[in-house]
Amino acid sequence: MKRLLFVSFLVFISGCALLQKKGENLQWPSDITFLKGEGGLDAAWKKEHFSGPFVVSMEYPDRFLLEVYGPFGQTLIYVRKDAGGFLLVAGDEKATDEAVFEERYGFRLSQFMSDLAMRGHRLETPQGWTKEHENYRVDYGQDGRDRRKVCWESTDGSICLTFDAMNLAGQ
Repeated sequence: MKRLLFVSFLVFISGCALLQKKGENLQWPSDITFLKGEGGLDAAWKKEHFSGPFVVSMEYPDRFLLEVYGPFGQTLIYVRKDAGGFLLVAGDEKATDEAVFEERYGFRLSQFMSDLAMRGHRLETPQGWTKEHENYRVDYGQDGRDRRKVCWESTDGSICLTFDAMNLAGQ
């Protein structure tokens, strides 16, 4: 009987050791002026469904670079905005007019950058922060592995960036 209790106790202790303590919500800085990061992008937007690793670099509000890669390392999406202008490359489509970004994704690139920079009014929720727009919502939180995650949600679908690494600077 003592042996059975001892074995049961060991099983209980080892089970407790396997339980992961849920960390508290990651703190998101406000008014980000510089962001550099990488991670995974998942998108189900309009009729497009894609996912892959991404790199992003932003100096708000003047410079932005986002590159999303496919399964074999090819570039699926490339978006660049700087003093030299704007460039969007998605598949065979290439555009230098920012209006194409808005037509394709439902919001202006400047709005996307403001969302990443956490500019504007946000509400705190138990899951993190949320920012409401007229035609979409942005959720700032974390995934099950405690990585920062930003999701744009609308009737057109969702675009989520999950950061494996992130370097931030604010005002």
